[in-house]
This record gives sequence, C-alpha cells and structure tokens, in this order.
Amino acid sequence: MNIYEALKEVSWKKRLYFTWKHDISYNQTKEKETAEEIMDKLQVKSMNEYIKWERTPQYLQLLSLYLESKFANDLEVVYTNTAERAKEEDADEKSIKLLLQIQKEIRSFNKAASNVKPSDSNSFDDLEL
Repeated sequence: MNIYEALKEVSWKKRLYFTWKHDISYNQTKEKETAEEIMDKLQVKSMNEYIKWERTPQYLQLLSLYLESKFANDLEVVYTNTAERAKEEDADEKSIKLLLQIQKEIRSFNKAASNVKPSDSNSFDDLEL
C-alpha cells in the first residue's frame, strides 16, 4: 500500500491536513497554502485537533508510509549519483564499491518486497450465511 492509498482510508479533513503538512499534493505547480488557508478549508479555528492527531497510531502509520516512499526516492537519487561517479573514466575504487553495495541492498529490498504477498481473502469470505 502506498501513501495515497492509505490516505483514502482517512477522513477528508485529515487527508487534507496530512497532504498539506508533508507537501505531497499531486499538483506541485500550485504554491503551498498557508496554515490560515488550510484552517479555513478545514473549517477550524486552530490546528490543535490535528496536532493532537499527530500522536495517534493512525497518523504514525501514515507517516511511516510517507517516510518509506521518501527513502525510496532518496535511494534512487543516491544510486543515480553514485552510478555516474562509478562509470567515469577516473572513477575511484570507493565509488565502485559503494555502487555495488547499493545494488546489493536494492536486491535485498526487492527480495523482501516480493516475499510480501497481498491478502486476497476478504474478511467476509469466512462468514456463513
């Protein structure tokens, strides 16, 4: 499950707050709204309710998914930069070793991800009529 799928399962107000706070709106061409503009959209006078929500397991789970996706993006940037340095004619041994280490880590992530299978069973499948 990615962050956008997980956000579909929370109320629209919490979804709006989370996407605003972490700047993960699909439309990156728009300027980020101010806290006052978000409070107007949420129809609240303060962010206290949402700051309190940040301490809940639901928020922490969303945050974990968000950080996981950021990690994947950061890993891509690091891999690209390291690969470019390792492919240069005057590449040093350190860059080449680092590239090989990153490739090994990516393979282990892929292996772990392929072992996780989505649940096909529905919770209603086991109910008897």
